[in-house]
Amino acid sequence: MLLNNKERLITLLIVVSAIFLLSLALSLLLPAVFETGEITDSIILTSHSYTEPYGSLVQNESKKWFESGNPLQAAQYDGTITNPTSYDITSWQIQFELPEKAYISDSWNGIYSEQNRIQTINPPKDYNLTIPTGGTITYGFIMFAPRTYVPGEVTLNYKQKIEISHAWYYYAILILTIVSGSSLLICIPFIIKVLDLQKKEENARITIEQTLKLFANTIEAKDKYTSGHSARVSFYVKELAHRMGLSKQDQQNIYYMAIIHDVGKIGISDSILSKPDILESNEMDIMRTHAAKGGEILADFGSLPGAASVVRHHHERYDGKGYPDGLKGEEIPLFSRIISVADGYDAMTSDRCYRKKLPMSMVREELIANSGTQYDPKVVKCMLDIMDSGFTPRN
Repeated sequence: MLLNNKERLITLLIVVSAIFLLSLALSLLLPAVFETGEITDSIILTSHSYTEPYGSLVQNESKKWFESGNPLQAAQYDGTITNPTSYDITSWQIQFELPEKAYISDSWNGIYSEQNRIQTINPPKDYNLTIPTGGTITYGFIMFAPRTYVPGEVTLNYKQKIEISHAWYYYAILILTIVSGSSLLICIPFIIKVLDLQKKEENARITIEQTLKLFANTIEAKDKYTSGHSARVSFYVKELAHRMGLSKQDQQNIYYMAIIHDVGKIGISDSILSKPDILESNEMDIMRTHAAKGGEILADFGSLPGAASVVRHHHERYDGKGYPDGLKGEEIPLFSRIISVADGYDAMTSDRCYRKKLPMSMVREELIANSGTQYDPKVVKCMLDIMDSGFTPRN
């Protein structure tokens, strides 16, 4: 009986695999179906144009630093693509040359790959796939490069849809793709039973990180002023953890937790998250619930033990006047205290809808003034040490 069941399962997997391959092949045929309705072009991006796409890639002057022992300067680079033409851009790709020894450590709003010093950026899988008429998309990354590096020519490869074909076989391909995709989803539990997963731990790590970044990107997409916030906070947090002598595993765990420290904002109304002004008292009360909501969302997230408590308490104050539970001092989880400082630092050094970023001298004053009240003094000392050693942006 067991043998028969196994043979049936193998037969089923063969059928499902055949359906999947057919679906994949048909999906690859879709661009060919619409080829006559598209134009393909490749241009060097300029700062402005009325007749073709334009954009920029610039170094963020307030987001650059040095790591201990690394001769390369790290900096955040911000890119844009704007479509002023009469047709939607349906497919795009950015390419530019990397300087010698340079490398990208973190990125957002794109799929990044490099070959022979040519950096390629393709659209994310789930958003920014198209650029509508009059629309603009953004992307960015943190790159380690020589201090004198200035971004050069940026090439945009793109397609624009001119007309839509209504051929009958389009609908046939669409139906077959849906059927094959549905069949694959139905058979996923059987596939899991027979697949001998290699490098299980590595695959789980990749899945966790992608999930966490998806959470963060989903939230930050609602407010342009928080774009890249989670990436920067997680970057600062990992360095703070290293300077405070935490183990490599703890450094990795707190990095993941920092990526999703604002996950509770997914339960906050868009009207509050994207309000272009200072929040009213009742709105601020609602906004403050995001910490507790984040803890609730992560309560059953067993892949990252302790994340629920850390996220819940990242807005507690060292003097006990924070939220949601009014914990104080060592009662607050250490990871929460570290994230709190990094979160506050990034908020002060970034533009907000209601104010511009603060000068670095004022940021230093704020950290010192709030040491022992809002922030853990030990974490503040490490943050100031990082600022003095050149890791974080200077005036």
